[in-house]
Amino acid sequence: TTGAPHRRSHGGTVRGVTQVHPPLLLLSDVDGTLLGEDGALPAPVRTLQRRVREVASQWPGAVHVGLASSRTLRELTVLQRALGLLGPCIAEDGARHALDVSTLAPGTTTVPPDTTESHGQRELHCWAHAASAQLLRDTMADSPAFVRADTLQRSMAALHALGFRTRGSVRRALEARRYSVLLDPQVWTPDELTALRDRSAARGLQLRRGGRWFTLTTAGGKGPALRALRHQLTRSGVIPVVAAIGNEENDQSLLADADCRFVIRNPHRGPHPVLSTIPGAVVLDADGIGGWMEMLDRLVPAATAVLAARSTGALR
Repeated sequence: TTGAPHRRSHGGTVRGVTQVHPPLLLLSDVDGTLLGEDGALPAPVRTLQRRVREVASQWPGAVHVGLASSRTLRELTVLQRALGLLGPCIAEDGARHALDVSTLAPGTTTVPPDTTESHGQRELHCWAHAASAQLLRDTMADSPAFVRADTLQRSMAALHALGFRTRGSVRRALEARRYSVLLDPQVWTPDELTALRDRSAARGLQLRRGGRWFTLTTAGGKGPALRALRHQLTRSGVIPVVAAIGNEENDQSLLADADCRFVIRNPHRGPHPVLSTIPGAVVLDADGIGGWMEMLDRLVPAATAVLAARSTGALR
């Protein structure tokens, strides 16, 4: 099947001792990384699935392909279903993450999930890493710039103009947003954006840009959620090799906490300088979402190099 995790083999035996091969976890940003501005994929779905299967055939352990985005969990699981790649999710810019119930072995994690949710035919354990969206709105209610940019407060006609074409898209992107607020920066002047950044930071909130939108949350970015996933996918002390790919400032902590770091070259403006200067980051040659396919070509050699470095004690 094309769902995650993909497996070729799980271990071998040397002198009667079972060896467990580390899983490979790939976490991909969505907008500007996997999807273009027009919503296009870097290749047809069947081609993507075939290339992921080829990666899985080259890696001796399980391969998990997940999404890490400022989008909601509901949006991400719909996209995963369309792609046929049913891996972990980091949603709302790191404010929550989710794993299929079947992925976790009994007793794997000592932190119980906050909720267990049904997404189509999937049952997901979900963990929150941030305060509620309502608390965020209460905290920032004295900021006219914040209130004006809050997409959930817009009329349906205004949301339609912003690209939310159906009632279902509003439910998935806005009403299902539990631990963050999606903000439209087009309503701000540069001075208002600066003032809002300062006010948010003074109140312990994180305001980060990811493509078209800004997200406000108390979460420390995608990186802390990635660290939780790494722990949950660790088996018998065998730590996963984690690869991440992104294109904007809100991907900084995701890439910084990964073992293999891939940076999309944004069309017309190049790689984001915050990402390209992360130690060990690989700026892909192809422009835009074409870099996603290039990343797949580079993934197994990069992950293999991580294992080799671990064996010498150079990495965790």
